Amino acid sequence: MTAYGPRLDDSRLDLMGKTHAMLMSRLLPVVAAAFTLVAVLAACTQREGGAVSIMRSNDGAPSVAVTWCDDSPPRQITVFIEERESEKPVAKFTTAKGRDHFTWLDPKSPGSDWILLSGDALLVPGVTYRLMAWPDAGKDMSYGQVSFTLADFDDLKPGQIAGGYPGENFTRSGFIRYAQDVCR
Repeated sequence: MTAYGPRLDDSRLDLMGKTHAMLMSRLLPVVAAAFTLVAVLAACTQREGGAVSIMRSNDGAPSVAVTWCDDSPPRQITVFIEERESEKPVAKFTTAKGRDHFTWLDPKSPGSDWILLSGDALLVPGVTYRLMAWPDAGKDMSYGQVSFTLADFDDLKPGQIAGGYPGENFTRSGFIRYAQDVCR
């Protein structure tokens, strides 16, 4: 007997050491994996720097609206459209002509400010698409993403931009304010 309780013999100490070693050998890979996952997720997290949505242009064409929060426009804006279920890329566009916190793209007729980098902008009825946009290389910031079908454009009047909820629509200035709220 010691002042701290019964004396442990070597066999009990050896058993406790082996049990501790076994628990640690099982626990360490789990802890290491958890730390790795946290590090990867932290590295992949992009801050919201604006917003992207579908819109009906003033001439009635189904289009994409992009807005950003920074006062100066990004050097480059990329818009990417893919089929949502299969994640099959449909089209990728880029422009260096963003101004006044807003730009828009008509995928069928992109205009001289936009370059089609890959794909074909032909959108088919009945397919759900995912629309994404980001500035520059897209590593640190995103303008978000939104899912849509061609039928979603039926609810929009010329100049309207779809909001985040069914029936919620924005004007250009309302869309810019919405994005600035997202960035705060």
